[in-house]
Amino acid sequence: MTIDLTPSWGELGQLVKRLAFSAEDKALRHIWPEAAKAFASAQALTNVMGSLTEAQRAIVAQTMYDELVKQGYDPSQEGGRL
Repeated sequence: MTIDLTPSWGELGQLVKRLAFSAEDKALRHIWPEAAKAFASAQALTNVMGSLTEAQRAIVAQTMYDELVKQGYDPSQEGGRL
C-alpha cells in the first residue's frame, strides 16, 4: 500500500500565499516554479473549457471550489461564480 502525500495545487497555493505574505523571499523563490506551473495549468484549462462536456465542466467547477476553500478563500462570496 502506498500513501500519496503530494499536496494539491490548492495546498501549494496556500503555502505560496503564506510565504508571500510573510515576505519569505528565499523560500518563495524556491517554490515559485510550482506556482508558475499552476498559472500555466490555469491557462491550459481556460483554453480547453469550451470543448469539455457538461459533466467535465462540473468536475472542474467542483475541483476549483474545493481547492479555493483549501486556500482559505470562500467562493460563495462571489455569488457562486468561479
